[in-house]
Amino acid sequence: MSEYSKAKEYLQKRLEFLSDERVILNVKINKINSDMDNIDEMIKQVSKEVDNAFEIFSPRQKKNDFAKQEIDKLLSNKQELKDSLSQLTEQANELDDDIKCIREALGEPVEEETNLSLNEEDNLGEDKMCGIKILEQQENERSRIARDLHDSVVQVLTNVIHKCEMCSKIIDVDAIRAKLELEIMSKNLRDSINEIRNIIYDLRPMSFDDLGLNTTLESLVNDIKSRTTMEIGLSIEGERNEISNIIKLTIFRIVQECTNNSLKHSKGKKLDILLKYQEDNIYIRVSDDGVGMKAENTGNSKLTGFGLDMMKERVELLNGTIDISTEEENGTTIEVKIPIL
Repeated sequence: MSEYSKAKEYLQKRLEFLSDERVILNVKINKINSDMDNIDEMIKQVSKEVDNAFEIFSPRQKKNDFAKQEIDKLLSNKQELKDSLSQLTEQANELDDDIKCIREALGEPVEEETNLSLNEEDNLGEDKMCGIKILEQQENERSRIARDLHDSVVQVLTNVIHKCEMCSKIIDVDAIRAKLELEIMSKNLRDSINEIRNIIYDLRPMSFDDLGLNTTLESLVNDIKSRTTMEIGLSIEGERNEISNIIKLTIFRIVQECTNNSLKHSKGKKLDILLKYQEDNIYIRVSDDGVGMKAENTGNSKLTGFGLDMMKERVELLNGTIDISTEEENGTTIEVKIPIL
């Protein structure tokens, strides 16, 4: 191996190492930002407990003192996180500079890694590009789940922890207030359980394995009806028991995605869902009477949104076909055919 080849191999390995380190730093930075958001939310909650108008009363005075001490502690924790964030950001900038220098030495583009040119896509080959797309979709899905958990469950549970600590401090001083706080905590925990159930349902409906596809679709439609004024109809013709679970789950995801798109974008009054078991295929049709995709988004980017792209790829992986027809005044119709075998 020539000296040039050795140097190039070293730089490539170094680039891979630095790229991995950069990803780890991103995770740490995102975690700190999330923790700081939680602290800000907790400070808002604690600030509501401070009642300056009643500081002349002894029990209230003790409660106010506790709240103020809690705020000081939270502010101190936030400052420590800010210092850590500053250090990590500085390390990230240094890594970016090193990565840029190595890329320039290797003759690679210094733009974002995910922005592949058409020629590069051709060189990678269809199999590798398919693998990259699947990985991107997995990461996007993980990000969505993390965002859902952080925006709902994590913040609620963090607030409950604070409430528990507060109740343990004031229960001897203000038992009535402690009881009220416990009731609020109980309600918040119930809401969090429901939120987690919804997230689990989005990942994989629990009724799918026990009751089958048809019942799960009926349950999905009934749940959506309870949350919207849109008229939704579901028709199921026939039934086949020998269909593999992956095909059934794909059908469920297609109906779920089509329905969500219609509810969010169509502005229609009626949505019809048809699932038909044919001799060799499963036929799905979802149609609404809304404004149509092109009318809703003149740039037509909705036709290539992440959800719809993922739906198309799922259908293609099962050797199926998908047809999307949309008109400005006659709504949108999505038809899918998936081979049973």
